Amino acid sequence: LFLALLASALIALSGCSAPNSLQLDLSQGYGNHNKLLHLNASNGSNRQRIEDFAAILENAAPLEKDAELFAYYPDYLLTISRKGQKTTALVDVNGSFVDFMLLEEEQVYRANISPQELKALVHQSAH
Repeated sequence: LFLALLASALIALSGCSAPNSLQLDLSQGYGNHNKLLHLNASNGSNRQRIEDFAAILENAAPLEKDAELFAYYPDYLLTISRKGQKTTALVDVNGSFVDFMLLEEEQVYRANISPQELKALVHQSAH
């Protein structure tokens, strides 16, 4: 039992030993580059918040929408870096939906999160 607890503690702390292996940058709009958030995995709260943002991208459904028809003025530019790999998305809050386009793929997705939930995640205060 002790070894299992020790192993789980080491896994949980592994992100803290290399905080820059997991980072998030969130800017307002695409062209403004008005940075709203910069997080790294320096603590468990930051790591969880970054993972919550990553889950938005990972749990989304692709839309049958041409990337050229995506929003002209997206609300956010989101970049998540994991161990040297970057994922960048333009995020658009569109009425009742949160849509985004992964720049690496030029594919448009609909997030499985409401605009209110996204807003709460963006404005979540650090504990």
